[in-house]
Amino acid sequence: MRKELYISAAMLFVLAGIIANASAFGIVASYSKEYPLIMQPGETKDIYFTLQNMVGNDVTIRVALLEESAIAELTDSNTDYLVRKETADTKVNMRVSIPADEAIGTTHTITLSFATVTSGVTAGGVSVGTSIEKSFDVVVGQVTKQGIQTWMWVVGALAIVILILLLTPKKKKQAVKRPVAVKKRR
Repeated sequence: MRKELYISAAMLFVLAGIIANASAFGIVASYSKEYPLIMQPGETKDIYFTLQNMVGNDVTIRVALLEESAIAELTDSNTDYLVRKETADTKVNMRVSIPADEAIGTTHTITLSFATVTSGVTAGGVSVGTSIEKSFDVVVGQVTKQGIQTWMWVVGALAIVILILLLTPKKKKQAVKRPVAVKKRR
């Protein structure tokens, strides 16, 4: 029993040490598969992602393009970003350029990797890192959202009907006068 108690206490201390040294980071992006970047042929745009680290220790994040490097490039000279703890304002700058002869309706997918960089790990040491992949689409031309527009018209019409029903004055029912039967005296 005493041996089990020592083992449990040791595991608790190890777990507490791991949690105390944990770090977490997040990525804030204006573009995704659901909200693509819309560009025209021959256009170039500078965009950015924001890295945040609201808990834990400072963390270094290495950013790399995984796909579609023909139209996108990271513009910062160093792609390792130090994200201080309790911050949400580290920018990763990127440039997207669409060729002038690109066909309208073409969709490109850009994928970036955001990976923690571990430092100071010696031979035999153990290190745990995190890697997140973020993809977004670049659409050449204009995206139509016909489905959303139709849905908005239906909701708007329904709201108007409900509003009219609520604001229309209702007529009060008037009591129906019934003739009173008079008994004749005999």
